[in-house]
Amino acid sequence: MKRKRSIFAVSVIVFLMVSMFLSTNVLCEEITVKGKVNDNYQIIAEDGQIYEVADTDKGNEVVLQYIGKTVKVSGTIQESNGGEKIITVTSYEVKDIE
Repeated sequence: MKRKRSIFAVSVIVFLMVSMFLSTNVLCEEITVKGKVNDNYQIIAEDGQIYEVADTDKGNEVVLQYIGKTVKVSGTIQESNGGEKIITVTSYEVKDIE
């Protein structure tokens, strides 16, 4: 009986650890990026990193209204299975104002 409890406890711990690593919410990271908006719905950061912008209200405001402008965006970053970085914009400010 004691052996069954030990196996069960280990199984639960392994399941929780695997769930943690596979959960996208655990892998999210809050960042701020400064870069230029291109016409492919992306932000090209000053260091050359390309960020896909998630399809949200704030994200759409940035990529539809400020193409060619430099913006500073804050948001949650996730990495897709293909290695693309996707930012869900929570706030932004436009740096190039004409």
